[in-house]
Amino acid sequence: MLTELRVRRRDLADAKIVERELPELAEGEVLLEVEKFGLTANNVTYGLVGEQIGYWRFFPTPDAPERGIIPVWGFGRVAASKSDQLAEGERLYGYFPMASHLVIRPKRKGGAVIDTAEHRSGLPVTYNAYRLTGEEPSFLAEREDARAVLFPLFATSFVIADWLEDNDYFGVEQVIVTSASSKTGFGTAAALKRLEKKVRTIGITSAPRTDFVRSLGTYDEVLSYDQVTGLDPDTPAALVDMSGNAEVITKVHNHLGENVKVSSIVGATHWDAPRQKEPLPGAKPTMFFAPAQIEKRDKEMGAGAFMAEALKAWAEITDDTADQLTYEAHRGGEAAKAIWMQMVAGEVAPNRGILVSFGP
Repeated sequence: MLTELRVRRRDLADAKIVERELPELAEGEVLLEVEKFGLTANNVTYGLVGEQIGYWRFFPTPDAPERGIIPVWGFGRVAASKSDQLAEGERLYGYFPMASHLVIRPKRKGGAVIDTAEHRSGLPVTYNAYRLTGEEPSFLAEREDARAVLFPLFATSFVIADWLEDNDYFGVEQVIVTSASSKTGFGTAAALKRLEKKVRTIGITSAPRTDFVRSLGTYDEVLSYDQVTGLDPDTPAALVDMSGNAEVITKVHNHLGENVKVSSIVGATHWDAPRQKEPLPGAKPTMFFAPAQIEKRDKEMGAGAFMAEALKAWAEITDDTADQLTYEAHRGGEAAKAIWMQMVAGEVAPNRGILVSFGP
């Protein structure tokens, strides 16, 4: 039996468990059993921008476009194979549906396989590639839970930091990160600290979370949302927004004015807050899309070299913040639905690392 969590595309809090028979495999196809995956606010963002970026296209459902399946990052094992590219029992890390199983059409490429299924053609290869865990270094196996939860986030953080450095920080002297308690947020600050050229980082978060964010030691300064006017309006700044909250974005832009030299929308942790519609002073807010920078670096450095650096950075940042995070497992369809509802409602504290499995 295949179990899926499907959400209403226009109301992510409307989720239901669907069970159906496992599909028959065609020649060249492989059935993966999804062993476990990480769940974070980043997955809520996938749903919010699913139409715009194309996230709903990865795992189509019969009841589309009303409902869809949120993509997640995790581990799967080959349960059955009609392909010479993968054998039963092999394990993969990559992009999975919130479901118990996934059918792919694999093609080997180095230490990975690419899903060549027709409906995934034209989608970013970053999301279509599955790493073969049996061919990876041992330090990854030792951090498997952290990889499921943190790697997609800290990898994005690494790419954001690289993008800023690649553009000479757009001439700014400070980088302001909203929703600073989010894992992608404090990962970005940590990634910026690793770079040779330093820039001041300021994290903005809700008042109850300021102590947690300060305890991470990743930001140079931490402010609450009602302290935004404490930002120096005369210092050129880059805004890296994880909140997607128009009120927060507007407050920063109005206070800094034309000194907002770049405004990048990365996430939407405040998913139910109003979206930005009105023009603002300073740089126009634009959506950040990590695969574009990854593809640029692949052309410059050779395929895989950039993400190898990201993997190293992820391990270092993960170890540096390990004492601040606690991992917890949620098993079964109803448990998956319950923790998804908590995530959508913003009820998951930033120090929790959520792992989900549809198995017992």
